[in-house]
Amino acid sequence: MADDSHPTHLSPSELGTKDYWETFYARTLAHLSTKLDPPPASSKPSTRPKHPTHDASDAEDDSDSDSDSVDDDSDPGTSWFSEHNAPDKVLQFLTDEDFPLAPPCLLDLGTGNGSMLALLRKKGRFAGDMVGVDYSGRSVELARELQRLRIHSAYLSDSEDEDDDFGDGDQGEGEGGAGAEGKNDDTNIRFEEWDILSSTDALSGAGEERGLDWFPYQKGGFDIVLDKGTFDAVSLSEETVEDRSAAEAENSNSKTTGSGTKTIQRRVCERYPDIARRLVRKGGFLVVTSCNWTEEELIQWFTRSESEGEGDRLQVWGRVEYPRFRFGGKEGQGVCTVCFQRV
Repeated sequence: MADDSHPTHLSPSELGTKDYWETFYARTLAHLSTKLDPPPASSKPSTRPKHPTHDASDAEDDSDSDSDSVDDDSDPGTSWFSEHNAPDKVLQFLTDEDFPLAPPCLLDLGTGNGSMLALLRKKGRFAGDMVGVDYSGRSVELARELQRLRIHSAYLSDSEDEDDDFGDGDQGEGEGGAGAEGKNDDTNIRFEEWDILSSTDALSGAGEERGLDWFPYQKGGFDIVLDKGTFDAVSLSEETVEDRSAAEAENSNSKTTGSGTKTIQRRVCERYPDIARRLVRKGGFLVVTSCNWTEEELIQWFTRSESEGEGDRLQVWGRVEYPRFRFGGKEGQGVCTVCFQRV
């Protein structure tokens, strides 16, 4: 029985694999080390990585040509959104006087190099606790180092005397403590390795799995959860999981053959919206930015509820406006951002 409750799946790509991102961030860490202590050699001009739906070999070539760049736009998890000014537009949306939360407790899913949290802290003056998670350990290592050194573009764009003029968290040594050249980092920005699709038991807040010391169990989740391209990447994964509930429903309505009970395999992206919802406290917000799905498709993905028995769901609260274009008689935009509220 086909599942027609979601848009048609994207074709799998290497950019939907953990190996690709581990390799990319390992290379970027090496480039960062070279940049901090550069050998005497001429640098070559950098080019931006391709859009995530482009051929993976093209993306690999582009990451090589980016070898001397460790700024925010060198990250393929950021670059294609920066072209549409998406990070700044999301910042404006979250800091608008109509947005109801300040200062929020915030989670960045698939944080990459951590540039979005740096932007929110520096330019948005977000003073609440912030956590960036990624299933790539190399990504987390890079995000921590860039935060320690304060070399995200958000930090470098303003005068040095403003660097410590945000947040009122205590300053200390170690991770989140003293940074390069005596500068201090924010103790309430942290980066953790975590796979949203493989550690869902930790969200129940029960048993040994409640060991996520960064998850606000007492609040039932984060005030704001951000996704900037993470659902895009998950949608490019060809990985599948067994859907037991769907299989049981179908088996109960059909005769089993001699081969036994029938099982149903689902692409992992089908699980993602419901898990992301569970990261948000009731009344909180999930902000999803995508360059692979249209606004209508995002809404279809995230408002189809698998949680009706739990009595809550996601509904559209707002959206970010981007320039629109017309091509072939149709109107569209290069990127979309939808804000959902858990109700």
